[in-house]
Amino acid sequence: MQEQKISGALERIIFFNEENAYCVAEVSVAEGRPPVTILGNLPGVQCGETLALIGQWTRHPSHGDQFKVSQFKSELPASIHGIRKYLGSGMVHGIGKSYARKIVDHFGADTLSVISENSGRLREVPGIGSQRAKSIKAAWEEQVAVRDLMIFLQTYGVTPSQCVRLVKKYGAGAKRLLQDQPYRLAEDIERIGFKTADKLALNLGFPTNCKERVDAGILHTLQGLEDNGHTLGTHAAITEEALQLLRVEPALIQQRIRALCDEERLYSLQALDEKQELLGPACQRPSLAGAEKRIAEAIHRIDQTESTIPPIKLEAALKWAQEKVALDFAPQQTEALRQALQSKFSIITGGPGTGKTTILRAVVDILRAKRARIALASPTGRAAQRLAEAAGAPASTIHRLLKYDGATRSFTYDAENPLPCDFLIVDEASMLDTRLAAHLFQAIPSPAHLLLVGDADQLPSVGPGNILGDLMAAPPACVARLDTIFRQGETSGIIRTAHAIRAGETHPDKTLQSLRELNPEDDFVFVEADSPEHTAKAIRYLATEYIPKIQRLDPIRQLQILSPMHRGSSGISALNPELQEALNPEAKALSRLKSDPDYAPARQSHFREKTRKPLPASLEYGTVTYRIGDKIIQTRNNYDKNIFNGDTGIVQRIAPDKSGLTINFNSEQIEYTKGELGEIQLAYAISIHKSQGSEYPAVIIPLLKQHFMMLQRNLVYTGITRARQKVYLVGDLEAYAMAVRNNKTEIRRTHLQARLRNAVDSETED
Repeated sequence: MQEQKISGALERIIFFNEENAYCVAEVSVAEGRPPVTILGNLPGVQCGETLALIGQWTRHPSHGDQFKVSQFKSELPASIHGIRKYLGSGMVHGIGKSYARKIVDHFGADTLSVISENSGRLREVPGIGSQRAKSIKAAWEEQVAVRDLMIFLQTYGVTPSQCVRLVKKYGAGAKRLLQDQPYRLAEDIERIGFKTADKLALNLGFPTNCKERVDAGILHTLQGLEDNGHTLGTHAAITEEALQLLRVEPALIQQRIRALCDEERLYSLQALDEKQELLGPACQRPSLAGAEKRIAEAIHRIDQTESTIPPIKLEAALKWAQEKVALDFAPQQTEALRQALQSKFSIITGGPGTGKTTILRAVVDILRAKRARIALASPTGRAAQRLAEAAGAPASTIHRLLKYDGATRSFTYDAENPLPCDFLIVDEASMLDTRLAAHLFQAIPSPAHLLLVGDADQLPSVGPGNILGDLMAAPPACVARLDTIFRQGETSGIIRTAHAIRAGETHPDKTLQSLRELNPEDDFVFVEADSPEHTAKAIRYLATEYIPKIQRLDPIRQLQILSPMHRGSSGISALNPELQEALNPEAKALSRLKSDPDYAPARQSHFREKTRKPLPASLEYGTVTYRIGDKIIQTRNNYDKNIFNGDTGIVQRIAPDKSGLTINFNSEQIEYTKGELGEIQLAYAISIHKSQGSEYPAVIIPLLKQHFMMLQRNLVYTGITRARQKVYLVGDLEAYAMAVRNNKTEIRRTHLQARLRNAVDSETED
C-alpha cells in the first residue's frame, strides 16, 4: 500500500509510552472536521504543535480509521490557540495552564519568539518576576534541546527519558557533541549500549577501524566481563571478545588496549589464576583497580593496629555466653567464637543450621558486656532485619550505615570520617561486591575489629568481584568453617537438602508425582512436572490456592517464586504477569473489565461514561502495567532515594495524572516518576540472584532441563536456603541432578588476592 501524507495540529495525546515513545493521539487536519487518530513512535511531541506525517491508513474494528505513522516532522505551533495549548501542556517547567493563558494573552502570536529570544520581557506578565522568567527560559532551552535530540536519535532506540539525561549531562549542545563523539553515548549514559552508539557513529560516517570505535568496543567488552563478575580482563580475553564485536584486525585491538593503558583510561597489570600463577597481561578500569587497592590497604591497616576493646578473659566469657543461652557450644562453635574475639579480622562461614546465629549472638552479648561500640550491617534490608533479630541488636544495610549524602553524592563515613565503632559485624558477606566493600572497609577505624559472616557455597555477588572467596584465600584473615548440623536443624528437610546438595547428592529426599500428594507437614518437596506448561500450571496452583488456603500464608508478602531463567513459560517474564493477574485484586478487576466488549484502553473516558464502571488505578510502562498492590523489586542502586538493588516493596499509589507511582519499602513511602520506572520490575517471580540476602516463609523454584544454561549447584543451594518454612521445587528431577552435578562455577578473575598478599609481603620486607 502506498504511503500518504497528512498534516495538522496535535490536539490530544491519548496514550504515550515513555520507554519507546509509542503514541496514540488525535490530530486536527481541517477546521470543522473530526480529529484523526494517529499512532506510531513520536518522540517529544506536545499538544498544540503542527505535525507533518507520512504513513498508511488502517481500520480498527472498534476505533475505526487510524493513520499509522512511519515518519514525521514537527513544527512549533503558529496559531494563538496552538501556542496556548502547547505551553499549557506542562512541557515547559514553570508554565502551567494559568500562566500559559496569561503569557499568550499578553504576547499573542509572538509568544514563542519572546521566550526563545527575549525572555526578559516575560516580566511584563503579572506574576512573573526575574527568577521565574529565568527558570522558564532555562526550561524552554532544555525542552528544545531534548526535543531536537529525540528527533535526531529516534531511529536508534534511545528512549525519551535517556534523551532527558543526555541533555542534563551535556546541556543544550548535546546533539552537536554526539555528532562529533557518538561513542560517548555508550560510555556516559547507563543502559545505552555500544551497538546503539555504533549504529549512530557508522551512519554519521565514522570508519569501522577508527580509534574511537575500537576504544569503545574494548571498553564495552570489559564492561561485559564486569557484568559476569570479573574485575579485570586479560588482553587475550578482551581481544577475543572484541574481535567478534568489531570485526577488525586483532593487532589493532591489542594496540588500542595498550594505548588506553598509556592514557590511564585503563589500569595495566599482570593477571594471576586461581592458584596465583601468572596468566599474562591484563587490564581493569581505574575505578575497580582503586577499589581493590583500598580494600587491601584497609584490611592490612586494621590487622596491624592494636585493638581498643578492653581485654577479654576468653574462658570466662565463653562460659558466661553458654550460660546465657543455656547451651553448650560445640568445639567448632567455641573455636569460631574464640577466633572472632581474639582476631582483628576474621571470617565465619557455614551452611544453614551450623550455628552461625548462636555465635553471632554470643559475640554481641560479650562485647556489650565490655561496653564496646558494636555496628552490625548487611548488604540488603531483609538481611539486616534478620541480622538484628539473630543478634538481638540494631542492624542496618551497609548503605545506610555509611550514610549516603545526596547533596555531595558520597558517603558521610569514609577514610577521613571513620565509623564510630569498635567492632563491625557484616552478615551475608558473600553478597559484597568490590565497590561496596571498598567503601565499607575504608570507613572502618584502624583499632576496630572486622568480622565477616557468610556462606561461601552461595552464589557470589551480583556486582564484580569475589570478595568473600578472595579474603578467605589470602592473608591475613582467620577463617572458621562450620559444617556440623545441630539438633535443631536435623529435622528440617530444607537444611538436610541444602547440605545434601553441598555434598553432591543428586536426588532429593521427598518427591511427589502429583499435587494431590502434598502433605501440609512437609517443609521440603519436589513436585514432578513433565513439561514447562505443567510446571507453570503447578506453580500457579501452589501460589494461588495451596499456599494461601492450606498453609495460610500471604502469597504476596510471604511467598517468593525464584526462577533460574527470565524466558520460557516458567520463566520470570511469563510468571510475573500471570501471577499479577491471579494475586492482585486490582489486576483481577481489570482482567474482568477487559473481557467486556465495550472496553477499549484508548477510550477510557468514553468507557467510563458508557458503562459507569470505575477503572482500577494503573500505570503502563513499556510492556508492564503497574497497579496498586503490586509487588515490585528495585533493580539498581538509587542513592538519592536510599533504595538499593534487591529491595522489594508494594505499590501504594498511582499518581492521578499517571505521571508516576509511590512504593512502600519497609514502611518508607518512595515516589517514582514515570521516567524512573526502568529501575523497578514486578516481583511475584524474581531471579535467585536477586533473592540473595533475603529470606521468605515459603519459596517455589521451577527447575527444568531448558534452564540448563543456569543450572549450577550454588544456584539451587542459594534458592533453597532462602526459605524459612516451606520449599517447593517443581519440574524435572533430571534438571535437579544436572544442577547438583554442575559444581564448576565460573572462576571470577580479580586482582584482590595478589594485592592482599603484596600488602603482607611489603610489611614483611619492611
